[in-house]
Amino acid sequence: MITRRTLALLAPALLLPALPLPALAQGTPPALPRTITLIVPFGPGTVVDIMARAYAEPLRQALGGGTTVVVVNREGAGGSIAAAAVAQARPDGATIGFGPSGMLTTQPFLVPSLTYRLDRFEAICQTFENVFALAVPARSPHRTLAEFLAAAREKPESLSFGHAGNGTVGHLIGRQLEILSGTRFNDVAYRAGGQMMTDAQAGTVDMVATTWATLRDSGLRLLAVAADARDPTLGQVPTLAELGFPVNWRGFGGLWAPVGLPQPVAQRLEAACLEATASDTYRSVMASAAQVVAPLDARRFSDRLVAEQREAQALLGRLGLIAP
Repeated sequence: MITRRTLALLAPALLLPALPLPALAQGTPPALPRTITLIVPFGPGTVVDIMARAYAEPLRQALGGGTTVVVVNREGAGGSIAAAAVAQARPDGATIGFGPSGMLTTQPFLVPSLTYRLDRFEAICQTFENVFALAVPARSPHRTLAEFLAAAREKPESLSFGHAGNGTVGHLIGRQLEILSGTRFNDVAYRAGGQMMTDAQAGTVDMVATTWATLRDSGLRLLAVAADARDPTLGQVPTLAELGFPVNWRGFGGLWAPVGLPQPVAQRLEAACLEATASDTYRSVMASAAQVVAPLDARRFSDRLVAEQREAQALLGRLGLIAP
């Protein structure tokens, strides 16, 4: 029998387990650790770091009981360093992760040596979504995506494509675009998103895929968004689908913990997570950072992670990056 904590999904080549879900608890709220470490997979000043720090105080208030929430940056390897730290932590609520989904759902397919898989995590709640776009340096000779792809076809691997690490949404967008357009880029996986943007602004990387929030004040030229409809905040920037490439990867993420949390602790974290997501403090910072507040409870967040894992496996299999 499939239970809430053992949901599984049969994918083409393996069983993809869903994340365990908090169960209902009764009685007085369970005691939580006095200090909760909120691990962030990217460096200080990045968009995810800004979101996490805006989220930490509302989360502390929602948890109550004198709990302190401390943000710790564990950047590198596209977020897998942070994910591994959470997966290896004791499942007592003292260590939780805040960040996008790709390091949980996609990177284990690309890096078999990783010490975790999706079923090593417990979904707490989803807190955000974001729009991804392709952009080139302001001085780039390529005014449109068609011009960029034409140059890439003429000299395969002559143009560089930057992203925040293997398995991230930006990486998947680039690889899918290569397949659909019949081009090959010189793939550049950055350890830190800040360095990627510095290189893009300097013109040392030819195109990048990252969030609109990161690109908004960068001075880069947007060529397309990876969505099924235009975003009104982006003016006349076309979608990849409009340009003939059905690439639609909307980023999302939230709060996740090591698997095995006591059910009352998981439930309390989920309730606090949703309350913090609805706070004015978090919503204000998210609006200023051009991010979308998108709360989902543990069950729906878990289901979405499993669905993305299945989609990523299928795509990476077509790309020949994992065994079919």
